[in-house]
Amino acid sequence: MALSHHHHHQQEARLSFEQTLRNTNIMLLMMGIPPCEEPYPAGVLPAIRRNVGFIASFLLLTYTTYGELIYLQQMFERKVNFLEVTFQTPCIGYCIIGVLKMVILARGRNTIAKLVGLFRTKWKEALVNEEHWKVCDGTMKPAIRVTSVTALANIVMGMAFTVLPIAEMAYHHHYTGEWNRQLAFNIWWPFDVTAGAKYYWLVYPLYVVIGFTGIIVHMAFDCLFCILAAHLCMHFRILKHNLERVAGDRRLHRAIRMHQDLIGCSLFMQSVFGNALFINFLGSSLIICIQAFMITTVSGYTLVKFTLFMLCFLIELLMLCAYGEDIVEASLEIIDAAYGCRWYQESAPFNRSVLQMIQRSQQAVLLTAWKIWPIRLSTFSQATSWSYFTLLKTIYGDK
Repeated sequence: MALSHHHHHQQEARLSFEQTLRNTNIMLLMMGIPPCEEPYPAGVLPAIRRNVGFIASFLLLTYTTYGELIYLQQMFERKVNFLEVTFQTPCIGYCIIGVLKMVILARGRNTIAKLVGLFRTKWKEALVNEEHWKVCDGTMKPAIRVTSVTALANIVMGMAFTVLPIAEMAYHHHYTGEWNRQLAFNIWWPFDVTAGAKYYWLVYPLYVVIGFTGIIVHMAFDCLFCILAAHLCMHFRILKHNLERVAGDRRLHRAIRMHQDLIGCSLFMQSVFGNALFINFLGSSLIICIQAFMITTVSGYTLVKFTLFMLCFLIELLMLCAYGEDIVEASLEIIDAAYGCRWYQESAPFNRSVLQMIQRSQQAVLLTAWKIWPIRLSTFSQATSWSYFTLLKTIYGDK
């Protein structure tokens, strides 16, 4: 009795496929997108009805981008100081990347649903014994933790960024006795936003909603990518485990088929996420450079504001690159595993197959952002080193 109870307890503690995607689905829901495994319903009206929230979020973010661009144009007409312009550009960049991510999530909904379905089938096939579950826990549990913590940190930083003006206004009021109405970022509206009572109960809350939507879009997209990347890594590690214990042709053929499947999965992921990640990398690298420059020129309250914003970008890039790097590492481990199986005790055809597998594994599975930027840690350090370069240049340029 006690034994069966213990076994039952172990079953309970096991990770389910749904759990790996739970937090990502919550974030998708926050911007009105159904769970990532659900394709569009047939027919235009049902699809619209199912995505009303998403359409609203999309329109809000699109208008924000448009309003920020108009505001920037007006800035140039007004002969405004350089710092305000350098602050406006990262905001525009953040929103444009957000809108593009929404477009990609909307356009690729059915493809993403298919990809997630594929990983669900693999999950059932691959996790056979205790050892496999250990590999699964070792890969998926940290992935869930990392994505959740990153998303939470970004939301907290983003929300702090949107409510900072309240603190600044209170501080200003305390010292001067007047309320100097402010907003976290600048958008053009066809009416005067700071006039009248609507500023308190309509405009400011709307800015908080806009800020929140922007962050959630970025985080949902990035977490979806990272969790799927973690699934891919887990399967590579399970394959490695199986290869080390391979004996006989049948098992080897199963391993080879799995290997080809996983390479197929990575190409599938590339087609879904490649373009979005390219735009993200390009945008984020430029923005990080601009912000590094800005941080050297400001102090006090503005410094806090810019630093928060820059951290959001850095953490996001780091997370994407770390999971890309993980795929590279996990796929290269197949070489050692294939060589490490007892091929010298097997037949010649068996050895040929192993050799082919080793050759195929030597080209690491590398996701690239638009065929030019490998998504891995060296790319992250390049992006950040550019920002150090601009930072140093500004510090020493003044001397």
